[in-house]
Amino acid sequence: MPLNPSPIIIPLTALHYGAVRAIYEAGIAGGNATFATNIPDWVQWNNEHLPHSRFVALDDAGAIVAWAALSPVSSRCVYGGVAETSIYVATAQHSRGIGALLLQQLIKASEANGIWTLQAGIFPENIASLRLHESAGFRQVGFREKIGQINGVWRDTLLLERRSRLIGIATPDNTSTIPTILVLCTGNSCRSQIAEAYLRHFASTKALIYSAGIETHGLNPRAVATMLEDGIDISAYQSKLVSVYAHLSFNFILTVCDHAHEHCPYLPGHATRLHYNFPDPAKATGTEAEIADQFRKVRNLIKAYAQAFVKNNL
Repeated sequence: MPLNPSPIIIPLTALHYGAVRAIYEAGIAGGNATFATNIPDWVQWNNEHLPHSRFVALDDAGAIVAWAALSPVSSRCVYGGVAETSIYVATAQHSRGIGALLLQQLIKASEANGIWTLQAGIFPENIASLRLHESAGFRQVGFREKIGQINGVWRDTLLLERRSRLIGIATPDNTSTIPTILVLCTGNSCRSQIAEAYLRHFASTKALIYSAGIETHGLNPRAVATMLEDGIDISAYQSKLVSVYAHLSFNFILTVCDHAHEHCPYLPGHATRLHYNFPDPAKATGTEAEIADQFRKVRNLIKAYAQAFVKNNL
């Protein structure tokens, strides 16, 4: 059914649950919308979502074509002002702006009910949902690697947040003023991982730091050992392709090897691009002690670079 120019959005009630269930089941089957594997009963579903924040969108025939709701992120009282978004649009109604209307309705409901932060956990492959949330002022604040499995396959999620005007820390368009930085290398194996760790160390809460590669070569165990000598554990880091971040805008893109500098793909936004070609310690030869010494020298070069970058740019 075609939609009205302005779809009708009304509060979701138990009378709508049959249609909501069908849309939810399609979202589960699609594999890119949720970690949920089954549909709860209505009472359970109702209790899991916040009052005054459950909505459905109707087409011109009165049929339900989408739904949206907010759920608390924790039962602890200190998180009482933080909620997670859920938006599901019937497959046949994708790309028609319904999700954007529902998300704006959730934002209005959150601010009317004292919610100061909205979160969204989204699969990196779900580009439409990422763009939808970013267009409403959400920003990426985390990357959760292999956080859960669907049909035996490990999946990553991106964590996005939107700060409410209620706490007065947002810019006029309600987006974050915290700069975002992407460090690029060929394989996101050694130099970019070390740079990410030191930038996080020196920047603390002043910036959001990410790293990626033109290719993925896996985390270099010598890089892990060298960083541990300086008291920083990067053993949980993983190589990531730059395409994971293709939908994001960065304030700074730092290339730390010539190959990444020469082959850096287009990324959206107006990032300041800085380049420094650090020697590749993975190519070091000689005895184990000589190789370890080369890793330390490169680590120290990157450490000094990261410290200077934070001092001069943040």
